[in-house]
Amino acid sequence: MTDGGDRPEARGDRPGSDQASITAKILTETSRFATIQIVSAILGWIAQIALARLLDRRDFGVFGICQFYIGLGTLLGDGGLGAALLRRRNHATQDEYRSTLTTLLAIAGAFASVLFFLAPWLAQANKLTPDETNVLRFMAPLYFIGALRVVPYVKLERALQFSVIARIELVASLSRHAVALAIAAFHGGVWAFVWAQLVSACVQLILAYKVSPGWVGLGFSWAVFRPLIAYGSKVQALSLFAYFKDNLSRALLGGYAGPTSVGVYDFGTQYSQMPVTAVNGLARVQLPVYAQFDARDPTLHAALRGAVRTAMLAGVPLLGLLALAGRWAVPFIYGDQWLPALPVVWGLLPNMVCGLVLSPLFTLLQGQGRAGLALILFGCWTAGTWVLALAGLFLFPGSLAVVAWGQSIATVVVTFYLVIWASTHLGRNVASGLKSPLIAGALALAAGTVLLWRGWGFTSHPLVAAAAFLIVYAGALWAMERRELAQEAKGIYAAVFGKSKTSTQR
Repeated sequence: MTDGGDRPEARGDRPGSDQASITAKILTETSRFATIQIVSAILGWIAQIALARLLDRRDFGVFGICQFYIGLGTLLGDGGLGAALLRRRNHATQDEYRSTLTTLLAIAGAFASVLFFLAPWLAQANKLTPDETNVLRFMAPLYFIGALRVVPYVKLERALQFSVIARIELVASLSRHAVALAIAAFHGGVWAFVWAQLVSACVQLILAYKVSPGWVGLGFSWAVFRPLIAYGSKVQALSLFAYFKDNLSRALLGGYAGPTSVGVYDFGTQYSQMPVTAVNGLARVQLPVYAQFDARDPTLHAALRGAVRTAMLAGVPLLGLLALAGRWAVPFIYGDQWLPALPVVWGLLPNMVCGLVLSPLFTLLQGQGRAGLALILFGCWTAGTWVLALAGLFLFPGSLAVVAWGQSIATVVVTFYLVIWASTHLGRNVASGLKSPLIAGALALAAGTVLLWRGWGFTSHPLVAAAAFLIVYAGALWAMERRELAQEAKGIYAAVFGKSKTSTQR
């Protein structure tokens, strides 16, 4: 990928009317995608609450460990071929699809065989029981399902049909939740997750081919395959770094402390990352937007600033509420068995705040053709996270909170660097809209923490601390930039209701 050669503005081969049409489609698909993602996230949260009460912490940990090895094999087996097809400048050919599918199925067969024979060794390394060893083998078909799904998904994403993808994933999620809850309620155990994952993957595959039909067949051409793997391997290296960073607990804590610790750490991560997940989900539709403009175009800076500022304005108060109310919310909603995850939640708080900003910034790197820099940064981020986590476990054996703080420290450093880089690259200060939400959030968190740990009587209740956080946050933010907030509110109102009014007049 070059620094601009692949972008429409740089090529100059697209008429203005077509450009406007594509931009309108991106905006429409973005709004639909975001709406469906919100619905899916809410349903997933409800299912997570029920499963947290029905199943044991070890069940979550065992499935997490097994899912790590399945996901790692799927990631390595993909080889970045899907990403290469997705980012191809011209239309992908039938030969390219065919060579990609054939290669992925062959690799899937190899990984499934390896997993079957190595399952006992992997189970022993992660302190799994003989029955839990069968979980690894039973999940091996997921390699083939993932390979078969690549072609229809690439076709949908190249056509910018993100809302269609979101609907597919919503139906798959509903099927996963339904199967998991049914088995957990009547049988229990880790198999609730296993069957749910298999059913969901099959549903997703069937629906993908239904909305994007066409079997490309099997066949292989080295001349066709070589340029795809040459580009895809670079993209895949970044994904591999990200995978080991995001699955720190499953890769490290399973062998160190066993499945229960993995379940506790993963719960703390999932509990605190809900706002960040919503932001990360929009990266798929932000990428085409960031690729439309040159670095010094004011529109690009406005788009990025709007993305990170909106994420911070909404995400910071949500993260503060989750942390401060956790001492009441976790046992009340999920059950007492998950209280040991609260130190992890607090340790990951800086990591999650930075995550609100990092997703748009890394998307900017990709959209502006800086895949090499993104790869280096992700490599340093992953290495730093692992080094700090290992050092923490060595100095404070068994402390999950130390692992969480190590993850946060590495993320804060990467965030500072990326904000500076983006400001230099765009020629404008990217952090200009972040200062006020951060200051307001820090003041509010300090006030809430004081009440939580030093309050008296009812003032020390977690809900009182969370309410105080919201009051201080809103007050401080309004005091610092009331004019800008009012203008932004008017802009949102005009964008939503003004469009509707125009359409009505027409």
